[in-house]
Amino acid sequence: MYRGLRISPVDPLLVSGMILPYRPALAEADGRELGAAMKTVGYLVNLMVLMALPICAVGALEQSGGDQMGWQPVPLRTAEAAAAGIAGGEGCQWVRALVISGDASLAIWGTDVGGLFRSKDGGRHWEPCNVAYAPRGTAGLAIDPGNAQRVLSVGANSSPSDFHGLWLSTDGASSWRQVLPAKISGSHDTRDQLAFDPSSWDADGQFTRTVYWSRIAHDKPMWGSVDSHPALYRSNDGGETWHELANTTAQGGGHVAVHPTNGAVYVGTPEALYRSDDHGATFAKLRDAECTGLDVHAAMPDALWLTTPAGVWRSDDQGASFQPLALDGLAGDGPVQRAKVSPADPQRLHVWRQGDHWQWRRWTSHDGGATVQECSFDNTYAFMPCNARQSAVAWHPSDPEVALSTGGDWPTRSDDGGRTWAWSANGVNVILVGGSFHFSSTNPDVLFVGSQDYNGALTVDGGSTWRYSNPAQTSWGGFTYGGYAASESLAVVGKADSWGGTRHLLVSDDGGTSWRDSGHTYAGLDTAISDPAAPEVLFASQLRSGDAGATWQPMDGCEGVLLATKDALWGGRWDDENKRGAVVRSLDHGVTWTAVAELDCRVADVAAVSGGDEIWVAGGDQLHHFKGGERLAVEGLPRDQWGGMRITSVAIDPHNEQVIYVVSHRDLFATDTAVICSTDGGRSWTNLTVNVPLEPGVLDGGREAFWVRVHPVTGWAWVATSCYGIWRHAPPQE
Repeated sequence: MYRGLRISPVDPLLVSGMILPYRPALAEADGRELGAAMKTVGYLVNLMVLMALPICAVGALEQSGGDQMGWQPVPLRTAEAAAAGIAGGEGCQWVRALVISGDASLAIWGTDVGGLFRSKDGGRHWEPCNVAYAPRGTAGLAIDPGNAQRVLSVGANSSPSDFHGLWLSTDGASSWRQVLPAKISGSHDTRDQLAFDPSSWDADGQFTRTVYWSRIAHDKPMWGSVDSHPALYRSNDGGETWHELANTTAQGGGHVAVHPTNGAVYVGTPEALYRSDDHGATFAKLRDAECTGLDVHAAMPDALWLTTPAGVWRSDDQGASFQPLALDGLAGDGPVQRAKVSPADPQRLHVWRQGDHWQWRRWTSHDGGATVQECSFDNTYAFMPCNARQSAVAWHPSDPEVALSTGGDWPTRSDDGGRTWAWSANGVNVILVGGSFHFSSTNPDVLFVGSQDYNGALTVDGGSTWRYSNPAQTSWGGFTYGGYAASESLAVVGKADSWGGTRHLLVSDDGGTSWRDSGHTYAGLDTAISDPAAPEVLFASQLRSGDAGATWQPMDGCEGVLLATKDALWGGRWDDENKRGAVVRSLDHGVTWTAVAELDCRVADVAAVSGGDEIWVAGGDQLHHFKGGERLAVEGLPRDQWGGMRITSVAIDPHNEQVIYVVSHRDLFATDTAVICSTDGGRSWTNLTVNVPLEPGVLDGGREAFWVRVHPVTGWAWVATSCYGIWRHAPPQE
């Protein structure tokens, strides 16, 4: 039976599960939505279990199968949001594309490196949808206007890869497959580069046959070399197969739109606006203009809206002539970007303007662009600071009052025609945790996590609610690594001035409200922890404190404590001269360290069986096993879709040491073996990553995991991921 309660990802008041074996503080058995009221219920559950009585849980208790008891998100949300019934979602990845289907049954949200999300209720709730989707992000999205089951995505990432290019879903984003490889980056690409031709609807096949893609022209990868090949591509079978259109180099890197009834193709590039009346065989230049957006409207098929850095222009004769929109009220002097017209009302449009310091402003018009009103934002339930970036907008196809867009790095929704936008990111948990995390040695429901971009957060109720913490003391966020809370008040974290920069050890004595500089820097492992046998002893990387963080001294022989058990501390050591690593153990609260296993790689993580005679080690992208000082073979580990692995963390369930978890991430692509579990002490392994099409009640969680720890009370495995949020997985069946 399951050792955990399941909380509905949509309705936090719906709870499902089965009776749990007795464990103290069952109230927090990952019932993150239940709060203080459920504590009493939890203790009653324990009592009922001991009495062998059945239990009826709060609300609608239902028995769940293994799939439904699988992945559960751990979004960062405030206590105020929880009290309002908000499920939560911190966002924290850049949006690259946002689309909504012609029947409003599906919306897709694409990030730069944190995967894809879908909504089936108009953007009120979201869920990740990355089954078989190897790219880490997207640069463009399009949904078949007549069949919402068919979705195309332009796979992208910070660096180029053959895994990028065009990906197709034929089941409403429940799964994906690559249909056109392209070694592109698309790291900063936000064009409307994919477009279906509505006039090519196939009534027999129930799909739109013709689709166009304008491949990027001026790719700007953060690293690596791209295959630069700008051109216009066309599919004649709904995106299944593609071919490059001859002599279309000039049409690469453009925005694409298609006339709603006659199939004319418009392409607007940084140099000019073009139109083809023969499905891309030839193009005529309509005007020399830097295009920053194109849009068309089904009710006005000959109309075309052209956005340029100077403003928005409208043509009513398929681009033969244009008139500027007045846009009275538009302020600022940055380039105007991507005007979008409501399919339900051509008098309503949305436009934004690039500004400095991520404060990019947005406007809405209800009179066809004669006047515009600057948009306002309601980020009441947003957890993170709002950094206004590029705007992506998807108007509701039939309700002119409703639209979806971005706020900071999260979705927003408007119910007043775009005048105001409210945070609407339930389920969008994509934070990148900075370094490792550890549950408090004295109270496992206390947890602090750092973030490589967004400072940090503290929970004292097992992840139900969180408090934002700002060690960097900046308005936008900050780079923090290896955070740890020893108690509700005492916390430590490493702060850097840039990605991967030198860590400055900070200490908080008030639960992360304020921070003081310890005066120490470090360059060891990004891990912090306390000694459960001596709570006043803390560790942060290679530093040790024996007085609850008041003073710190460097350790000799340990570059970071990775595991703290009741009778031993475990860490790693690296000999840079000889390029040798070692697992080290301390039996005197970290004063001295002894090597217990040697490797030819750096130690990334350690898990130990009771007594310390048997250990599992993550290092050098591999899993290592030692028993009685002897190195044993590790067999049967599933490899990813390209035959590799990159294991970075390992953990053992302290209540059942036959249960072992290892996690993996690949960065350049999303591995399909992100979390692996053994229930027989490592003799066999099961892949917990969801690799079959999503079904109702099954969540696609834990992708690109790099750290795992098992909650010592509930047995749930918690994982930190590389830009895919914090997740936890139910314990195996017993």
